[in-house]
Amino acid sequence: MSNALSIATVTAVIKNLLENGLVGDAIAASVGDVLVTALPPDRIQVGSDERAQINLFLYQVTQNRNFDWVSQELRTRHWSIDNHEQVTNPPLALDLHYLLTAYGAKDFQAEILLGYAMQMLYISPIITSEVVKNTLVNASQTSTSGVFSQALAGISVSNLAERIGQIKINPEFLNMEETSKIWSALQTHYRPSATYQASMVLIQSDSSDDKSEGFDSMLCEPNIEQVTASFSESQQKIVVGSTLILRGKRLQGDVTKVRLGNTDKFFVPFDIQSGQVSLLVPADLHAGVQSVQVVHQKIASTEDANNLVESNVAAFVLHPKITMETRYIASLEGNEGNLRSGEITVKLTPKVSKEQRGILHLNEIPNENKSENLKAYSFLVPARTLDTDTLVIPIKDVSCGTYLVRVSVDGAESPLYKNKAGVYDSSQVIIS
Repeated sequence: MSNALSIATVTAVIKNLLENGLVGDAIAASVGDVLVTALPPDRIQVGSDERAQINLFLYQVTQNRNFDWVSQELRTRHWSIDNHEQVTNPPLALDLHYLLTAYGAKDFQAEILLGYAMQMLYISPIITSEVVKNTLVNASQTSTSGVFSQALAGISVSNLAERIGQIKINPEFLNMEETSKIWSALQTHYRPSATYQASMVLIQSDSSDDKSEGFDSMLCEPNIEQVTASFSESQQKIVVGSTLILRGKRLQGDVTKVRLGNTDKFFVPFDIQSGQVSLLVPADLHAGVQSVQVVHQKIASTEDANNLVESNVAAFVLHPKITMETRYIASLEGNEGNLRSGEITVKLTPKVSKEQRGILHLNEIPNENKSENLKAYSFLVPARTLDTDTLVIPIKDVSCGTYLVRVSVDGAESPLYKNKAGVYDSSQVIIS
């Protein structure tokens, strides 16, 4: 099944590349809310309801004839499973041809978006297997109800990324006649567009996966292949109380427990199956990167290390969560330029250890009187002598306004929450 997902994976990676670029690009502010999709063009809303949108459409798949000339080393890496018996049929080598289209109801919106998208693909012409893996992990964690996420369930993300390998993206400059043929076949309104080729994508027989599974079944250790979580619409990050989902092979034992972090303490999952184990994230961890292992204990044995069978070590990021509205613990002082200084108290779960590094982030919320030149500040959390769930953070020279509040602990940021209108509004603090 993993090989059959190669085409969809390449599309998802390119779409993700464009989406991530928009997050930190000033173009998002100039054009407004931009939607990135991978739909047939005839499914895109045009006319009076047209919105700012970038669409990536796979319009053609062709065979890549260069595979016969690829080095034997590369062919062997893609054409074998763990150095065991090779499959009888060579992989199917493909080139994927994409139509990249920009939409917009206002003047210059489509041109700006098309230029942005072409620039992103120009500066990122090579997609490495690591980028592919990160995209797959993100897809499996952020929207478990999506078609692509469900297709990824139960397969090895690392295996799929390695099989796909490196993908190169090249522009294809078609003449007007070739472009007209494409849009005529699509039977929809023409919009500014560019075409690209992604190569090379390999697909091979599922029989190789069966052989790999047969070899793995001779092993007795549990194996974690994917760590994800069950998210709600308001919660898209792993926090204390989230349902952590471990997917893999041979995860169910006589007695199945989970080790979180580098400790000897075990946690009991609430759902245990051979291919999936689920447990609630406890509060006695620290925010940041956490290791996780499935541990099998034989019936009537002790928890001595010699009587335990441990899985490989996987990892996930535990984000801190603000558990109360931020508040002042010292009066704010004004100075020249109507700026404010003082202290802000934030209460978090889980506790922050004395060794961990913390940063307070303030981002001004737009209102009817101010929607541009919004302020943003970052302040380092002072050193502490004890582990604590309450951080006291000095702030200096902050403009008056209403700010969204985030705290990052060892790089893991606390989540923000949206109101019913879909606008981020908490946690927040008013500086006046």
